[in-house]
Amino acid sequence: MKKWSLLVVALLVALTFTGCMSMFTALTVDPPVSTDASMLVLEAEDGTTGDYLFNTNATGWAPVVEDKNGAIVPFKMVNILADSDTFYFAENIMAGTYTLKGFRHVYTDYGLLPDGIIPNYEPYVSNPYHIRQEFMLDKPIVLQVKPAEMASFGKYSISSSWVGGAAGTTDDRWKVAPSSVKIVSNPADKNMLRTVKGITNANWAPWNARNPENPL
Repeated sequence: MKKWSLLVVALLVALTFTGCMSMFTALTVDPPVSTDASMLVLEAEDGTTGDYLFNTNATGWAPVVEDKNGAIVPFKMVNILADSDTFYFAENIMAGTYTLKGFRHVYTDYGLLPDGIIPNYEPYVSNPYHIRQEFMLDKPIVLQVKPAEMASFGKYSISSSWVGGAAGTTDDRWKVAPSSVKIVSNPADKNMLRTVKGITNANWAPWNARNPENPL
């Protein structure tokens, strides 16, 4: 019930203060492109509320994960699962070394937003009105992903405070104060894998065949 209450509040705030809601992607997933295709997942929570991260078209978080060549791996985000907090996943990756460097906060600077443009939650897209803030982990998390494997970076608790937030009036009101950011890492946590294992959507079946955990 707590999660659904937060979701309703977030929807209202997003609609009221930004004019458009981009809180989550639908729980859809692309099918495996090959028998060796793998997936990365991770879970994150708001360290203050212990619930979903507040991800909208004005303010949002995303993991910063690099492949072996240093390229950033884009993750999809879902804020609708009852048995987990914010769910991030990247499907159809190749086997190899992946490193979670930290987390990116992206906010809309209204002074840079052209008239008539409604921003979206796009943490991996370079938009002139989106400002990126990156907060690195004290110790990056390295995963060796096997072929045809669903692997998890674990769970992360992110605490932060906006400089103004919904009540602010400055163009950068959704910026987070860097001194307020605290990230607690739990790379051994398996809750996200177990939650995903319980998804009954048929599109997730071929991926869950690669998931080593049992459902909750």
